[in-house]
Amino acid sequence: MFTDLSVYLIVSIFCVLAIALFLMGFLGTSFSIKQEDDYQNLIIDYGNLYDEQEIDEQNWKQELPAYMATYLQTIEITLKELYLNQLIITIITSGGFLLIIASWLTPSGTFWGFFISYFWGTIITCIIAYLIIAVKIGTLLRIPQKAFIGKEDVLKWIYGNGFFTALFIGGIITLNSLFIVLIMKAMSVQSTKPENYAIMISGFPLGMLISGIYFREGMSVTGRGIQAACDLMIKKEQNLGEFGNNLSYTTKIAAGMSSLLAEVNFFDSMLVLSLFVSMPSIVLVNSVDYHYSDNFIGKMFGIQIVFILSWIGQLLISFLSHILKNDDAVAFTANNVRCQILMSIFLSLCFVIFSLLSLPKEFEFGDKDYTQIYREKVFNRDFMGCGFIGIVVSAILIIYYEYLTSHGYSVAQKVALVSYKAPTLNIIQAYSIGNIGQIIPALLIALSLFISYKLASLVGILGLFLGYILNIYILMAISMLGTLSGDGLKLSFLAQFTNNIKDRLHSITWAAKNYIVWLKITNAGGLIIAAILIIGTSIFFSKTFILQLNGYNLFGFLIGFGLAYYNKGLTIFIVKTICEEALYDEKSYQLRKNKPDEEVALENFSYTYFPLKNRQGNYYVLVNLLSCTIAVLFTGIIFGHGASISLAISNLFINAIMMFQSILTGTVLKNAFIYNSYDQQQQETSQVLSVNLYGDIQGQTIEESQNIQNPYYMIYIMLITLVGIELFKHNS
Repeated sequence: MFTDLSVYLIVSIFCVLAIALFLMGFLGTSFSIKQEDDYQNLIIDYGNLYDEQEIDEQNWKQELPAYMATYLQTIEITLKELYLNQLIITIITSGGFLLIIASWLTPSGTFWGFFISYFWGTIITCIIAYLIIAVKIGTLLRIPQKAFIGKEDVLKWIYGNGFFTALFIGGIITLNSLFIVLIMKAMSVQSTKPENYAIMISGFPLGMLISGIYFREGMSVTGRGIQAACDLMIKKEQNLGEFGNNLSYTTKIAAGMSSLLAEVNFFDSMLVLSLFVSMPSIVLVNSVDYHYSDNFIGKMFGIQIVFILSWIGQLLISFLSHILKNDDAVAFTANNVRCQILMSIFLSLCFVIFSLLSLPKEFEFGDKDYTQIYREKVFNRDFMGCGFIGIVVSAILIIYYEYLTSHGYSVAQKVALVSYKAPTLNIIQAYSIGNIGQIIPALLIALSLFISYKLASLVGILGLFLGYILNIYILMAISMLGTLSGDGLKLSFLAQFTNNIKDRLHSITWAAKNYIVWLKITNAGGLIIAAILIIGTSIFFSKTFILQLNGYNLFGFLIGFGLAYYNKGLTIFIVKTICEEALYDEKSYQLRKNKPDEEVALENFSYTYFPLKNRQGNYYVLVNLLSCTIAVLFTGIIFGHGASISLAISNLFINAIMMFQSILTGTVLKNAFIYNSYDQQQQETSQVLSVNLYGDIQGQTIEESQNIQNPYYMIYIMLITLVGIELFKHNS
């Protein structure tokens, strides 16, 4: 067991180290075009990326570098404007939630503690969101230069930036959760109800969620809608080829911007990490040996120590990201990415053994007066076993999802090639794969939850959560490699850089796109396990709830099912609206015009068009959020805590199935399109490529193929059910 002092030192030192490693790289590298010197230097750097013989025919060697620097500067300015846009609505919504909802929902004596946790989480999210945006655009700026040097430099640059950004996110969340735990424990010392402490702690992930939902959902719907419109315009005008010069300046910017906006997996991982650092405090208040211990911090953060050890191992592994040499860039990328995850899984299996040292050998879990559901002894060896189960299940799902979605295997290839027979067959086959294939992750997660619960109750599920996400930092880095290598490839085609740059990025993208799915299934599984923990804790706090199919609880079940589909449907509607307006609305500021006008585009596009569409998307995000709030409050207040918990359970079930299915369907449609786009033999048949393009558009608009579906709405429902359980209990 660790003492309180040793935990303070270990957590503080290693979290500060994680933050410092990121900031040293971030501040020491040109990640922006802030000054005129940055702009001119970028022009000079890009000017060296052209082959005289390749570019002389068009006589653009002097014009293109300046053109590209202006293009990227416009994207950066637009992203900063969007950040300010999100920040304003985040402040308004967070303030409204605290004043109207939280002051009413939180039990007596917990509001100010909840307020501090919530406000703290909001600030942390705004910092993280800014840096995610800055790292994306900064990494993209230098990808062509790195590709000019060699494939190793591309991989080290993108992968390294992704990994150290992930470390920063984990470090700042873990460090601040330590402060929150200390403050909340001090504020609840006089309370006779342990659950009051858990309610106050839950403000931290809830604050991160409500502030993060606009950065995540608002940017995602904006990016997906405009990306679908740009795909339709660009591919149609270019006969399904690459970027061309007859397209307007604003269309090109929109294409680059939308791709950066639509991919938001790091925000999903941020939510996973915020829940992970909060769950021990929320769950373990049900243990008298924990909550009333003199060594409270040492026990509560024992699980975090195991997680910190794992990321130290992943840090060492990250320096070996290019250790396997191969002249073929595709094989080089695939071999090194797989080597990274295999080494990380092996180390995770070793590090989870440390839970024997970081947790008490045995402790009581349940109500001290035997008036709750049950009480039992939990052993640290059982917790360790649940951690092993989490690692194994995560590894199996990574392999399973890669096999079903990678264009390197026959499943995705068949989806691509079935287009030869008839249009839409690819979409039909992708949906069959998604709907049939979701049964395996559903069964695996359900079985692992059952075994973990049998071994150590909710503490076992907490161990499962730990094991399942132990490799998340490596997976975040791999996801950024797959995403930004593709954006760098688009940039290189648009800029008409030398062929060796395009060829290297083409090969890296071809391989790396297959592995983005690893982070998606890890985020989805982690959030589902976290939701189970929140529901389980809500049941403990309710003290008397037993799941029964009476009329009230059945009403809650049906509302939970309907709410999940309502959230998805409203999200699809706004994506469709943004796409439609980008294609047909005359007020879309030259988006459909062929006449380039950089000066007008910079003003209208950066400060008007994207922020306008983003505000439109944020409006529907707010409607979804309010709908979830009203549904839970109405059900809980009118029908009681049993109905509110039933709502949360059914919402979790349907969202879990939708996540597992949509990841498969959306990803296989995207990778089938990549297979057709990049395979020279398939490019000869434009009709086949067109059909797979439309499949990709359906995947990104309906199934959110870049990310996972409904994660923030699902967790929001779980958390406000937990926070309001005392209020709902008195209305049974």
